[in-house]
Amino acid sequence: MKVERDPDARWVAALSGRALPKAEAAIREAERERRLFAHLAREHRRGGRSSYIEIDAPLELHALVRLLRPRHVLEVGVSSGVSSAYLLHALERNGAGVLHSVDLPQRPRRSRPVRGASWSLPDGKRTGWAVPPRLRRRWDLRLGDKADLVPVLARELRRIDLVVYDVPHDEADVARELAELDRRLPVGAVVIVDHGPSGDACRALQRWGRRRSAVTVGRHGLGLYGVRGGPRRAG
Repeated sequence: MKVERDPDARWVAALSGRALPKAEAAIREAERERRLFAHLAREHRRGGRSSYIEIDAPLELHALVRLLRPRHVLEVGVSSGVSSAYLLHALERNGAGVLHSVDLPQRPRRSRPVRGASWSLPDGKRTGWAVPPRLRRRWDLRLGDKADLVPVLARELRRIDLVVYDVPHDEADVARELAELDRRLPVGAVVIVDHGPSGDACRALQRWGRRRSAVTVGRHGLGLYGVRGGPRRAG
């Protein structure tokens, strides 16, 4: 696990609707959480893997939660739990809010040793195994197919203020699941979709943004895109 370099405060400012100095201050706060980073790095070493596939912007996620102060966050895709840990830590600092995470655990094939980065779980580990126990009281972790669980959460929750979508997917997946969540996403809700280190913006996210009177904003240097939703357009 590596320290995040060059976090994008302008991206945080655009998605949070806050002034740039406030976004910069929120990122500096996240950078100071050395105890959290040390715990995650230690757990990854114990897991026997040099790296995992995660959103490469945990500091920005922490900053967004601190600035948006969401009551409910939906995370699709967990793996070892780096993003989950930063989201949960920020909720704990806020003193309110719940992280609802959906994950379908992936195990490596016995015949194929894992080389390099992967989202599969090491032997003996469970989804989110790197998340500190002290942060789990605000965590609603659900294991299963997102096609089944996202509609359940869309029925259960009255509102969702932040969505972090970080799993392999196709455009139809994102379009269907955003349609299911749309009525729970208030004005000002933020949706983030990860398309890998160099991926293009998700067309389904762009279409949702246009329907919500908003534009898609890319994180500098990554295939990570977000929309801060406005009011629904008629028609």
